Amino acid sequence: MLFSSVIGHASLKARLIGNIREGRVPHAQLFVGPRGSGNLPLALAYAQYLLCEQRQPVDACGQCPSCLQMAKLEHPDLHLAFPIFFTDKVKVCEPYVGDWRATVVAEPYADVEMWRERLESENKQIRMGVDIAQEIQRKLSLKSFRGGHKVMLVWMPEMMDPAASNKLLKVLEEPEPNTLFLLVSNDAEQLLATILSRAQLVKVPALSPDELADALQERFPELSATDAMAIAVRSEGDLLDAVEMAGKGEEELFVFFRDWLRACYKREVNTTVELAEGFAKFGREWQKSLVRYGLFIMRQCALQWMQAQELVRVVGQEQEFVGNFSKLLNDRNADGIRRELETAHVHIERNANPKVLFMDMSYRFMGLLRGKG
Repeated sequence: MLFSSVIGHASLKARLIGNIREGRVPHAQLFVGPRGSGNLPLALAYAQYLLCEQRQPVDACGQCPSCLQMAKLEHPDLHLAFPIFFTDKVKVCEPYVGDWRATVVAEPYADVEMWRERLESENKQIRMGVDIAQEIQRKLSLKSFRGGHKVMLVWMPEMMDPAASNKLLKVLEEPEPNTLFLLVSNDAEQLLATILSRAQLVKVPALSPDELADALQERFPELSATDAMAIAVRSEGDLLDAVEMAGKGEEELFVFFRDWLRACYKREVNTTVELAEGFAKFGREWQKSLVRYGLFIMRQCALQWMQAQELVRVVGQEQEFVGNFSKLLNDRNADGIRRELETAHVHIERNANPKVLFMDMSYRFMGLLRGKG
């Protein structure tokens, strides 16, 4: 992965490149950023620049043998660790390395849900156990193939169980020479404090609307600048959400959410039943996208209701809807609807029955919007 292929984060790229060129390479770094921010691509670009045999001033060369191997994530000195679902026979990453490489090469901004889908383990728990920590220790005991740095990239270390975390901590405390740990996390708060204290923190912020809009138009040339910016604002810095919205058509989630709230306000039970049945037929990721989109629209409605119009970031039909729906909000139902949507997102992640979930939310919305919530 080249730095030039990573969306945005210009100042962060410059700092990472400067550290390598000046010989200031910490033995462990923790790339922390929200979903779709690019923390994994940044870590991979950093590793490629470190291993490149003909480094350029602002990027890896992209042509040397090391860069060609890194493009496929097959460099012999790049070791990979990631969460898996355990079977009686398989408790380490090695059998799944080919699948993980294919997932990340296809979508460098991939998240845990995309990885689950690749493993066909949507309803199974994936994690990192002590066997994976031992696998890390074993791989790092090997000599460097090219005689330089060895890079151990640990993706989603927050999914390590306590035994694995403690074993990883011992490796971090006594690293092998010329060994670099790159930990890539979405939620550093779930990591042991002792692991955090031994890794240099690299905070990767969410992408800006301008950066996202440019990236969307590059991926979807048919998308207008106005539509790209509307989706970028709506996705709140998450490239995966933005790509999903652009691929579906920008108005789909808006229309579903608008019609659902209207039916709840009018107490049209038959309509809410039909909508809940329709939502249940979509996949879990679509359902989560609908709920996240609902949270975005409700935040815009709340800002409009509080007369903070300068902070409202919607256009077109969304702007009209926000202006009208915000008139129905008050101190009680604005917070109540937000809490219902946030709770629903958690329940969807835990495989709740979607039809029951959306019908329950519909009845709660009816009460909140009509003064009985």
